[in-house]
Amino acid sequence: MPRPKAKAPARRYHISGQSVVRIAGRDFYLGRHDSPESIARYAALVNVYQSAGCDLPSDFELASLDPQVAMLLGGAPAQPTQQADAPVLVRHVTALFREHIAVKYKNTPQEKHRHEKLCDQLDERYADITAANFGPVRLKDFRQVLVDEGLARKYVNRLTNCVIAIFKHAVAGELVDALTVERLKSLETLRKGQTTAPEKAPVKPVPIEVVRKTAEHLSPIIKSMLRIQIATGMRPKEICMMRPCDIDRSGNVWIYRPSEHKTQWIGKDKAIPLVGDARDAITDFLQRAPDSYCFSPAEAMAWRRAVGAANRKTPKNQGNRPGTNRKADPQRLPRERYDAASYRQAIQRAAKKAKVEKWHPYQCRHLTATAVRAALGIEDAKALLGHSTALMTAHYAQESMEAATRAAKVAPKL
Repeated sequence: MPRPKAKAPARRYHISGQSVVRIAGRDFYLGRHDSPESIARYAALVNVYQSAGCDLPSDFELASLDPQVAMLLGGAPAQPTQQADAPVLVRHVTALFREHIAVKYKNTPQEKHRHEKLCDQLDERYADITAANFGPVRLKDFRQVLVDEGLARKYVNRLTNCVIAIFKHAVAGELVDALTVERLKSLETLRKGQTTAPEKAPVKPVPIEVVRKTAEHLSPIIKSMLRIQIATGMRPKEICMMRPCDIDRSGNVWIYRPSEHKTQWIGKDKAIPLVGDARDAITDFLQRAPDSYCFSPAEAMAWRRAVGAANRKTPKNQGNRPGTNRKADPQRLPRERYDAASYRQAIQRAAKKAKVEKWHPYQCRHLTATAVRAALGIEDAKALLGHSTALMTAHYAQESMEAATRAAKVAPKL
């Protein structure tokens, strides 16, 4: 049964200093919080909302309530909802964006943390500056701060575009005008060779020999995850969130459709075939509840304890008995699934034990793309990785030196 609509939606304080109420899916800014004008405007708005059967006309505008508001105020003209006497500051813009990212990046904590840190940095330097006065010059100064922190050029450009996106969202929230965003967009991006910001080395495929040596020091669970990733080229997050219910086993080829993926927000479907080694690796992890995660940190911990008990040299009737040195009520318990960070940490710890170069799981995606491109061509690599364009696939799949050498041998001579 659907939740009944509130007859009088709550009026709340907004960081901009106004009262705001959400009615019929729209936010209405009523004026200075708790002022007579905002209370009168709220009363008139709720009256229209209730008269229309807890809804609002599609063409409704808040300004149409001004005559009613004036009557409630005893004939005094209503003040406009835009705060002419209380200008919108940069901290108001960032506060509105914080509300936005709390919903948008609810399932991607890394992106949420990146944007929150950016808002903190803006507030630290420009909190009390009016949003209209935050133009290209100040954006350039802020960008230089990022450069001075030692961030790579491409990442600085990415964060600069994020700042522009913060102000763009404020346009949608009616805090700033569109001209402010257009002025910020006029700042040219940092170009290679024209800045002191360092260049980040491109991600390269991890050598398969390094992966094999690392796998010798992994738990069976992480090793299976690694086998599937190398066989399919999927992203670490997609590996971590595999569930039996997400795998279609009705046909000869098993198809894995992640419940969440990177391009889901643009309506793109993701289907990953599980054949060969990937199918062999996942089979043993499907005998569980359909909606439970295949790869459990709790199971990995149980495996480590079993290995430790099997390798115990002290007789069981001496020293600590198994389990007696465990906390009865530990503050941290194993989570129900791995995430990209814990998956990467497990691999890097194993790489250190194997005394090989440090590497991360995303390099396996580059490894798979490069191998498939060399064997079958870029179009097949593009299909496996789920890219929309071959240009993006080329970013992951490096051209083999062997192919370049063969091409050089048949090149024309002068």
